Amino acid sequence: MAQKVVAFGQKIATRAPALATKYGFQITAAAKRRQPALEKFWTNAKVELAPPGPSDWPAIKKAFSNIKQATMTGRFLNTTVKDSVSNTLVAVEIAMWFYIGEIIGRRSIVGYNV
Repeated sequence: MAQKVVAFGQKIATRAPALATKYGFQITAAAKRRQPALEKFWTNAKVELAPPGPSDWPAIKKAFSNIKQATMTGRFLNTTVKDSVSNTLVAVEIAMWFYIGEIIGRRSIVGYNV
């Protein structure tokens, strides 16, 4: 068994330089093509995925008070179907992230052991 592992390792070691020269240029070219998109992604991710700072709290408080006011006055009934579907999909997405996080935390799809 050990001889097979050693032979396999030697085979990989002898073929690695040829593979590196054969596919290295393609990998480098692909990385160069994707670099602008990745830079844009990281720029947006730093802003959009950052936690709210102290300066954001007044806007968050105002948004929650607007939601409360819309619920109490029935203003949410005057939304378009497109906006309603969009808001529903956002709520479903948030719920799914919660459930996916729970599954990852438990490391199982099955519920907690009680």
